[in-house]
Amino acid sequence: MKIKVLILLILSALIATADGNARRRRTTRGNVSVRSGQLPAGMPATDTIVRPDSSSVRLFGYDKPLRSNRETVFVANHTDRDISSLSLTTQYIDGQGRQFHEVTRRINADIPAGSTRKVDFRSWDAQQSFYFVGSKRSRAAGTPYSVRQSVDTIFTAVAAVEEDVPLED
Repeated sequence: MKIKVLILLILSALIATADGNARRRRTTRGNVSVRSGQLPAGMPATDTIVRPDSSSVRLFGYDKPLRSNRETVFVANHTDRDISSLSLTTQYIDGQGRQFHEVTRRINADIPAGSTRKVDFRSWDAQQSFYFVGSKRSRAAGTPYSVRQSVDTIFTAVAAVEEDVPLED
């Protein structure tokens, strides 16, 4: 599994290098160079890993109490790169095992390599009448549900490479 991630990272680096070489342009001005890899201040470069291995990012500890407008889940990053955001699909399952709702959302989350962080996001339950079966029980009446969650895509921070690339005449 780690070999697949390593191969993906190497391919991404090769594609980025080829893209940087393709950006060279002809100009009538002599001795001009541009900086490749520069981004506007405060904007980190990102790399995308679609469908990460199930052992590379682990979800656990989901919670959504009755009358709450927030859902939370813990995300464990078992990769060797920092995660800047992730695409998470949640399927909501009723007491009879039927799916009654599904949502995919992109969540900004700074999760360093090898670390676990709690992420929270706005709930789909606008009426606040549903609660997760593992949450603390409330005295008020509500509808219990369970979830199935999967990480579809992770977005990792990539350091920008600064090098002088001379322009061809």
